[in-house]
Amino acid sequence: MTEKDKQLLNYINRNAKMGGDNLETLMPDVKDERLKETLQSQVAEYRTVEVQAKEKLAAAGEQPEDGSKITQFCCRVMINAKTMMDKSAEHIAEMVIQGSTMGIIDVTKQLKEHSDCNCDAVNLAYRLKCIEQKNLDEMKHYL
Repeated sequence: MTEKDKQLLNYINRNAKMGGDNLETLMPDVKDERLKETLQSQVAEYRTVEVQAKEKLAAAGEQPEDGSKITQFCCRVMINAKTMMDKSAEHIAEMVIQGSTMGIIDVTKQLKEHSDCNCDAVNLAYRLKCIEQKNLDEMKHYL
């Protein structure tokens, strides 16, 4: 496994973890049962990708890099602040759309930068990008 493969897999691991963690932070504020089920399904998809990235790193004898605790804390605070005044399904969907849009942009940049990486790592990055796009599309129904 090359250094670039490790970088891409660590990126995938961190971002899938952040996506799942952020949706879980939103969950207590979701009153719409259909939206809650959709978000739970999205969390499961992020967790699957996170585990796969960790497994690929472990198979190469590598430990996954943890994301910044400060970044995780700031995300939780920002999510809680944004939902403090508006817990509507529409507002939560908009927040998820914004997060998924940032995720699509970031993973697209990573794919361009790591285009010469191992097919498994690149395929997992594409899977993460597809998950972000699917999440964005699902949330449009709540706007």
